[in-house]
Amino acid sequence: MDISLSDVLTFLRLILDILVVWALIYSAFRLVRNNSRTIQILKGLLVIMIVKVLAVWIGLNTLSYLIDLFLNWGIVAILILFQPEIRGMLEKVGKTTAILPNEFQISQYTNMINELVDACTDMSNSKTGALITIEQSNSLNDYIQSGIRMDSQVSRELLGTIFQYGTPMHDGAVIIQGTQIACAAAYFPPTTKDLPSKYGARHRAAVGISEITDSITIIVSEETGNISVAYRGQLTQYPPEGLKRYLTNRLIQVDEQETPSILQPVIKTAKSFGLSMSKKSDGIVRIDERIKPIEVVDLLEKKQGGK
Repeated sequence: MDISLSDVLTFLRLILDILVVWALIYSAFRLVRNNSRTIQILKGLLVIMIVKVLAVWIGLNTLSYLIDLFLNWGIVAILILFQPEIRGMLEKVGKTTAILPNEFQISQYTNMINELVDACTDMSNSKTGALITIEQSNSLNDYIQSGIRMDSQVSRELLGTIFQYGTPMHDGAVIIQGTQIACAAAYFPPTTKDLPSKYGARHRAAVGISEITDSITIIVSEETGNISVAYRGQLTQYPPEGLKRYLTNRLIQVDEQETPSILQPVIKTAKSFGLSMSKKSDGIVRIDERIKPIEVVDLLEKKQGGK
């Protein structure tokens, strides 16, 4: 059987179409996987689409027309409801993350991590409560606007002063963008999940912001001096040396210091997807053994009706 050039081009277009759709679906999954509000909205949209298909199939013309009207205006509602997520995605696309970090940037992050860990160690020893959030790809500008703007270098002394008991900025959160302190005294929405009674308002706020963004939040307990990290809705307690290794692994990706490639984002996404699927297949959350967490807290959704 002869294969013409048009047949090859049609096949290539089909493959490209499948890859683009897969990338969009996977990106959407990564966006909503830790946002329960967004997941509920998408479930509702899925139900509406199923009803639409059934209405067309059965011949319920009036119902089909009403659903069409809802879907036509629904794009406006989606833009309003998903405004923070959409803005975060656009900001992520606009960032030049394809360019690998140079030695100067790595040095900046290393110094920032050292200052951050030293400050957390000091506050842990003195049992000074602290809440520090590091922005990643999802924007925290809305929360920064609610706090006190600073735009200062991260330093052990400055963080210690900010969280000193009795100061105006003691109770809020410090937000770090890149290697700079963007603001202090910011406030986050608390989680709706049940936490053990030994965890207070700072831990609830930290888990809350980690459920709706990909930020990393460090908490120092005022009661016990323990250091914990909230990320992707999970709360993990670390010793100072474990915290340093954790932040280094998260913020300085040594394995990306390879020769740049146009396929690098695709390869990275495929590796991330395969790793997440392997974790889900056996129901175990794997943690780098070198980090040595002290405790991983199980968070449970609140049950309705007090049951």
